[in-house]
Amino acid sequence: MRRLFAPLSLVGLMLAACEPTEQVTPNETLTPEITVTPSGIVTMPAAGGDVELSYLVLNPTEGVELEATTDSEWITNLVVGEKLTFSVGRNHDDAQRIGIVTLHYAGAEDLSIAVQQNEALASGDVRLSITSERKTIFEATGGSGKITYMLECDEEGATPEVTSDVEWITIDSVEAGSVNYTVARSIVEERRTGHITLSYSGKSAEATIEQKAAELLPILTANSTSIRCGESITFSVTYADEDVTAEATIYDYYIKSEVTNPYTPTEVAERVFYATYNNRTSKVLTVNVVPEYTPNLPEDTNPESYDFNQRLLIVDHTGVGCGYCPNMKAALKALEENVEYAHKFNIVYAYSFSQSEVCYSSASNTFWNYYKEVCSTSYMPLTGYPSATFNYCRNFAAAPGHMQSKIDEYWEENPSASVALAATINDGKYTVNVEVKSAVAQNIHLALWVLEDDIYAKQSGGYEEWMNNHHSVLRDCLTGASKSDISGIDFGYVQAGSTMSRVYQFDLFEAAKWNSDNFKLIAVISSPNGEFDNSYEVIDTAMCEIDGTAAHDYR
Repeated sequence: MRRLFAPLSLVGLMLAACEPTEQVTPNETLTPEITVTPSGIVTMPAAGGDVELSYLVLNPTEGVELEATTDSEWITNLVVGEKLTFSVGRNHDDAQRIGIVTLHYAGAEDLSIAVQQNEALASGDVRLSITSERKTIFEATGGSGKITYMLECDEEGATPEVTSDVEWITIDSVEAGSVNYTVARSIVEERRTGHITLSYSGKSAEATIEQKAAELLPILTANSTSIRCGESITFSVTYADEDVTAEATIYDYYIKSEVTNPYTPTEVAERVFYATYNNRTSKVLTVNVVPEYTPNLPEDTNPESYDFNQRLLIVDHTGVGCGYCPNMKAALKALEENVEYAHKFNIVYAYSFSQSEVCYSSASNTFWNYYKEVCSTSYMPLTGYPSATFNYCRNFAAAPGHMQSKIDEYWEENPSASVALAATINDGKYTVNVEVKSAVAQNIHLALWVLEDDIYAKQSGGYEEWMNNHHSVLRDCLTGASKSDISGIDFGYVQAGSTMSRVYQFDLFEAAKWNSDNFKLIAVISSPNGEFDNSYEVIDTAMCEIDGTAAHDYR
């Protein structure tokens, strides 16, 4: 039996460098647990090949190493690094075979992974099978899907012919081992079924796609959902993708009275409208009537493009009194100065190490509890300072040396949406104009956080003068935050290939040790992500100075 060991540092299990002085008490009773993604049986063709699996050890024990073994001679090159990798040799027998790879960790239950390999294929034969779920159900709103398959034949690099038997399923691409497709939005009030068929040399495999019935309602839209007082708004109503504006009636939601189209509001307020058509009532449409001094959004330099650059969110959980924290700050500073990485992220420094520090805020403590209690259910829990976490759900208590590799892993080359904003402080209020531009139809949450620059405080363990000057320090969450959710407020449902803008006003709060002259805002947009049980996960971020703007960021 072959045996291999890997130190914890290689799997991203960072040992706590600093223990928090007040907020965190490590729980020593938790039992270690090994998780592997994807789970279940690994199916391999007779030709064999390489396998790569992601894994984590939850609730790790200091000094304990992860161990991997296999019971089969045909499973080779077993390596436990940042991922579990191994090779499967060619099966020359005419019978299917199964091998086991087992992960061991002291104190944890062993985790076994079954490797099932097909029997040898005779010359000229073809074997084609679907390895993903054969039946997928979509909501009426539609969306994107993927089918994975296995094709075994004599032709190297062969791919099957892929067809759909309905026009509402579009085949986007056929790659080695996978088919990408799109399901259109349904405008029929009954469940519908379609099929995707993979064919090669007389062999075929079929996947079934079902889509739920649409609840057909009139759809009320407007040429703008944010207008200055005295400007006019023009409404449109569609039903089953047909323009029925002329036959529809539009009402003010609160007073239930009909309004003209176009309509000109005369007071600053949030106005709510709905439309009726064919004895059916639309969902409400909210229009923000904003003050004349609302800042203008920056010009979209590429209005036809949806080729966005993503700036993922990094939160550095840190403290002035944490002697190890300068190591993380130095790693982040190096990345900010690296031209290959500087455009890929925005950083928020959340000082929650000690309530007595000038940089501390209750918002930072809320962030610590969120990442510790919510995200740590499936990723490494936070146990000490410094810890850097990524986005909302891709939590990883990263050691400084792992920062670059984590950005490589989490950064998306083609994010689905982008955010632009303009911000000002007027008469004791923040006025923030926000625009979201989305390539796909999705519901968006918006978080707006206040950060402060140029705070001087002597950094424990600091070895360069710049470490005593603290920037992007989290002060306040304008859109609210709790230890169970920091994703902010419901921005709205943005249609595919469109933009939506809203204007928000918040009261200016400035604690005794804060300086609003050095405030700036970061906007974070997120949407439901099936990988995390449809909790909201970060799509993009934008940093904006007060009395400044942040434009859509394109690649």
